[in-house]
Amino acid sequence: MRKVLLLSFVLLLVLSNVALAQSRAISGKVLAAENGQPLPGVNIVVKGTTTGTFTAGDGSYTVNVPSENAVILYSFLGYISQEISTAGKSTINVTLKEDSKTLSEVVITGYGTVVNKRDAVGAISQVAAKNIENKPMPSLDKALQGQAAGVLVQANNGIPGGAINVRIRGVGSIQAGTQPLYVVDGVQLNVRSDASFTQSNPLAFLNPNDIASIEVLKDAATAAIYGAQAANGVVLITTKKGTAGKTKFNASVYGGASSPLKKLDVLNTQEYLELRTEAYNNRYLDGLDANRQYTLANEMRIPNGATLTPEEIAALPTYDWQDAVMQTGKIQNYELSASGGNDKTTFYLAGSYNVNEAMFKKVDFKRGTAKMDLSHKATDKLSFTTSLNLSSFSQQAPFSTDGSFLGNPAFSASLMMPSNKIYNEDGSYFGLPGSGQIFPSILNQNIVAVNDFNEANQTNNFVVGNISATYELVPGLSFKTFYGLDYRIVQGKSYRDPRTNDAYARKGLGQVESTWNTNFITTQTLNYNKKINQHTINALAGFEYKSEEQQGIFTSADGFPSPEFRFLNSAANPLSASEFVTEFKRISGFGRVNYSFGSRYLLALTARYDGSSRFGASNQFGLFPSVQVGWNIKEEEFMKSVDFLSFLKLRGSFGTTGNDQISNFASRGLYGSGALYNGSAGINPTQLPNPDLKWERNQTINVGLDFGFFNDRIAGTVEAYNRLSKDLLLDQPVSWTAGYGSFTSNVGELRNRGIEVELRTANIQTASGFKWNTNFNIARNQNEVLKLYGGLDVLPSDNSIRVGYPVGAIFTQKYAGVNPATGRPMFYDINDNIVYTPLNADRRVIGDTQPDWYGGLTNNFQYKGFELDFMFQYEYGRMQSDGQLNFLMENGNRSFNTLQYYFDNRWTSPGQITSVPRPFDAGVEPGGVNHVTGSSRTFNKVDYIRLKSITFSYNVPATFLSFARLSNAKIYAQGTNLFTYDDYKGYDPEFFGTATGIIPQSKNYTVGLQLGF
Repeated sequence: MRKVLLLSFVLLLVLSNVALAQSRAISGKVLAAENGQPLPGVNIVVKGTTTGTFTAGDGSYTVNVPSENAVILYSFLGYISQEISTAGKSTINVTLKEDSKTLSEVVITGYGTVVNKRDAVGAISQVAAKNIENKPMPSLDKALQGQAAGVLVQANNGIPGGAINVRIRGVGSIQAGTQPLYVVDGVQLNVRSDASFTQSNPLAFLNPNDIASIEVLKDAATAAIYGAQAANGVVLITTKKGTAGKTKFNASVYGGASSPLKKLDVLNTQEYLELRTEAYNNRYLDGLDANRQYTLANEMRIPNGATLTPEEIAALPTYDWQDAVMQTGKIQNYELSASGGNDKTTFYLAGSYNVNEAMFKKVDFKRGTAKMDLSHKATDKLSFTTSLNLSSFSQQAPFSTDGSFLGNPAFSASLMMPSNKIYNEDGSYFGLPGSGQIFPSILNQNIVAVNDFNEANQTNNFVVGNISATYELVPGLSFKTFYGLDYRIVQGKSYRDPRTNDAYARKGLGQVESTWNTNFITTQTLNYNKKINQHTINALAGFEYKSEEQQGIFTSADGFPSPEFRFLNSAANPLSASEFVTEFKRISGFGRVNYSFGSRYLLALTARYDGSSRFGASNQFGLFPSVQVGWNIKEEEFMKSVDFLSFLKLRGSFGTTGNDQISNFASRGLYGSGALYNGSAGINPTQLPNPDLKWERNQTINVGLDFGFFNDRIAGTVEAYNRLSKDLLLDQPVSWTAGYGSFTSNVGELRNRGIEVELRTANIQTASGFKWNTNFNIARNQNEVLKLYGGLDVLPSDNSIRVGYPVGAIFTQKYAGVNPATGRPMFYDINDNIVYTPLNADRRVIGDTQPDWYGGLTNNFQYKGFELDFMFQYEYGRMQSDGQLNFLMENGNRSFNTLQYYFDNRWTSPGQITSVPRPFDAGVEPGGVNHVTGSSRTFNKVDYIRLKSITFSYNVPATFLSFARLSNAKIYAQGTNLFTYDDYKGYDPEFFGTATGIIPQSKNYTVGLQLGF
């Protein structure tokens, strides 16, 4: 028995040694080939088994292999996978190379559908997270600028978190909205700005560094899945998610400064005196000496001005009002995130705090965000996901953020009479009301004091989130239930100080507003995926319900005891109180089928049926269908031998979308309250009903060619489209004898057609690791009004809307320059004859306010951890009237400053050739008209090329990272808006609107640090 036991023990020992000899540990590190950085989260699996692991934060791993000749598979998203044999090895260090194809291999087409980019048949532009990270831009729509062909992004102003104008493939409506639909993780956002005291952008709620990718659906066939709200395109924002593996932490911080793009070059005191002296003399002919004395004593209010000697005049000081209201603003950003999980549960947590100050004082932006994303696989069939974004941002505002208000620093600073003092000798403000000091000129307020004493602020609090569950009913068929919320509270407060002109008589004015927005959405969808041999079918069917409610209150009061008491309960005189509520609902059914045969022949069919409370009882429902076809030519047998061609796909589509961006009750007969009838409260009709009101319809034909050469070293897309907008939503006038001025109706047609090109090139890729990549895009859009109501050629309420011309056509008299003999401004009549008093009949179309060409150019250089990235953005062919510039163009007409350019180039003597008329007090010469009103002279070309951003960074080598126990580290310096090539005399050629008194954009300089551990 003892022998048997001994033999058994020896046999067990041998078997154990054999097993130990067969099962052994392999360890090593996985690094990125392009920069030597460790890759955390790389999936490592022993081929043919379920044994595996993930790399740690420093790229290290250890895995047990069952045999001497086992094979390990290393895979990571965006990198080329490797298989390595373990024979004779105990340590395996791996270097993975980027896969340019898989880095952008998928796109999102709506409702969570992910499509391989090579199988997509729509016009979709994608912006990756890398292209927008760490940019000092408070709102995500600014991140699209110059990044996607056919997407025009213009800043309304330079207010951090301020309004942005985004147009996808031109202007598709005249009076309804022209902005795209934004969808964040399935939640369709309300992007209406409810701010009263500043310009606020609701999209500023989201930290751009939390974005994983942005897809822009440009053609109607792709956007048709969103139906009645997708006429202006769809922007899908996908935020970052957690991935399985060891928990990874990332910290980021950057700081810097903002400074003015430019200061306007205006006159000093002596030049101003010379200009106004000439203006008075040209009008009154009293002699230069007499008019100089009058200007000094009566307009400029210089003590003993009429008796000053030339030496004393030369010694008069000049006060720089622009310097007094401008600043070098600070920029700060702090972020921390954590992500990780296992095969059952993954998470992503992030928080950020951002401060961004504009170039004008008291225009500040502060934002705090918190984000959570959680996914859990409860069983093999059931999974849950939830995403929550909490955000609060506040904005300080000056007296006004636009318009020709005297207290608006952006309007008044450049126009202020340069001889006007800012401060008294004791440091107090000069010229305050009640001080007995006279503040001369038309701009008779001390705007530095106005900006200092007055205050206004706006706070936006957001909750944007969703929760969903997905259950696999049978293999290939799953059901998803989704619930989303976009909730916003906007609270604003304004106080007008009694020490300033506007509130002096009323002893202070306070105003408070609050607005609540509740936007709820739920979607129930069935998803089907099946592949049989070469046939692949992906199908989606769904039901959606959306409701949106807005409530608000506003109240004001004046009569405050002192500037220290600023809450409304301190006011003696309540002035007003108002309250409102408005809402709408939408119900929809939709479906989509994608079919692929051998990845060669592609077909997609989409339809959506929408019902909306915004439209008339006879037309509350509408159908929006589309069809898309594609041919992957490269997949054909006869093309596979063409080695230099790596990809070639031809695609086409036709689709219909709608535009419902009108007021909630535009189709209904409305009554207004607040009227008095026989001494009692009453109501009265205010709007005619239109039960036939329906959506604007956009029908788009799109043809695209996608190509790649030399293993995609050269790749890109060419698109051509024709977009027809029918049943335009317009206010159609009716006779006032009916008691109404107009009603909303479906009349008119509008067309946009154009071409877009996107080109991506890998210019240099050397064995030593040097890379140079370029992305270029350009778009051309032609817009034309085809039809208005009643056979009209011109919209009565807006003469810039004309059949045969683009929306925003510039219809005015044509300026002919200056008469060399007299210095008087001249104009052309309709027959091109010179006249001095042009008539309305002499007006013609001289251009339009839409650009002919626009796009962007990005270059990226990499070498041994160093990286240089810069992006140019441009527009060409647009003209615009700049209200601020028009004031500065008066050149002596009235008692405020002007630009140096107009002063230097003004007419002064007979025979002089110039385009700037002689100065003339009050601006209107006998038998003439004012040269700054109603002509092509006040419209400027706003063509420009701008260095939008430049970033230089360094990725710290892995050898230093392991010593510091870090997985990655990056140091960078960045600048935005550093250089603009233009011929524009105003603050900034990149603006949308009138530009009168807007806060301009700024240059930004930042340095930052990113750490991973």
